[in-house]
Amino acid sequence: MAEFSGEWSVQKRPPRLARRYEFASYGATRGFLDDLAALSEQLGCYPDLNFARTHVNVSLGMNGEEPGTMERDFAVAADAIATRHAG
Repeated sequence: MAEFSGEWSVQKRPPRLARRYEFASYGATRGFLDDLAALSEQLGCYPDLNFARTHVNVSLGMNGEEPGTMERDFAVAADAIATRHAG
């Protein structure tokens, strides 16, 4: 099973997996959001997003107290996308 970075936090109530990403520019943030949208379509996993010019908060709902395979796969892929846009 894929392991996501320690920067993700597991929240118990409500059960969620969450992380904040920081970027150097709006362009990097926008690129991350575009790639994240493609990932959502690919995996069928649609997180709650909150963003501003240079940051994005990602929150994934969970069915249980621990992240499942889909949440883990999404988190690992989102981390890889963020690395590409880190500049």
